[in-house]
Amino acid sequence: MNKLLMALSASVLSPMVLAKPTIVTSIKPVSMVVEAIAGDRANIEQIVSSTASPHDFAMRPSDLRKIGQADVVVWVGESLERFLEKPLENAGKEKSSIEWLTLNGMTLENFAKGHDHDHHHGDEEDHGHMEEVDHHEDDHHDEDHEEHHHDDGHHHEGVNPHVWMLPNNAKVLAEAVTKRLSKLDAANASYYQANLQTFETKLAATDAQIKKAMQAVHGVPYIVFHDGYGYFEHHYGLNHAGAITVSPERQPGAKKVAELREEITEHNVKCVFSEPQFSPAIVKTLLSGTKVNTAVLDPLGSDIKLSPNAYFDFLKSLSHQFSSCLK
Repeated sequence: MNKLLMALSASVLSPMVLAKPTIVTSIKPVSMVVEAIAGDRANIEQIVSSTASPHDFAMRPSDLRKIGQADVVVWVGESLERFLEKPLENAGKEKSSIEWLTLNGMTLENFAKGHDHDHHHGDEEDHGHMEEVDHHEDDHHDEDHEEHHHDDGHHHEGVNPHVWMLPNNAKVLAEAVTKRLSKLDAANASYYQANLQTFETKLAATDAQIKKAMQAVHGVPYIVFHDGYGYFEHHYGLNHAGAITVSPERQPGAKKVAELREEITEHNVKCVFSEPQFSPAIVKTLLSGTKVNTAVLDPLGSDIKLSPNAYFDFLKSLSHQFSSCLK
């Protein structure tokens, strides 16, 4: 009888013991960092597909269910993913989520006024003020976290939310994820800590490799599809000459196109980049009749296979996309 009870107890308890934490992520770059720490010890479910953009994303019922069932939600923040703000609140996950933008140690950059019109050389003044931020909080919101209200849509004013473009910010998120997973799944804490050490070592090596590679294209002017690469540009000293649009869901008008054509001529722009998440038609219109190079920059790493090395692959891919068109 005792053996039977023990067997029944084991059959009931084993799924609970073996259950992996479920981490819901907002976008692909978040998943990349989480995957590097979680490895095969957690389930990762991403809300915005790898081919979609968070700028114009709409939640589905299946996404709401994912949030409700998650052990932790990891997202960039409401200034990029406003579609998550209310669902997190409704599911009671707002306080326990990991919001990347609010973590201690983050280096944040403000969008510089007129950034998409001026000629930049990768220095701090041109790319907006960058500073390390201390929020005096853990890797989650405290109970006194002030709620901010914004208009719908993603406006390029204030803090630049594209924080995954900077290696140090990825390190900050990796540390927060490690801390949270070690609490959720204490039995595998040493595994997560080891993955963090590996991540930081590889990140430093990848960063050094890209810095060396980018030296060949310092000073070469280019135009991006939308003003979302400031962290990467500033860190690696690239020469941003303009952006087709400040918000990718808004197409530029005839006046803006005329201004960009003038910039292309005035600054001897070498390349104009499009993005796979949006139609390249406006780029074709802009470059009609010119000999300027064009290439694709993927800010989300759509084609990067999710693995422990995905974030490093993303940084290398982005650097290659820049350098191959600018050389």
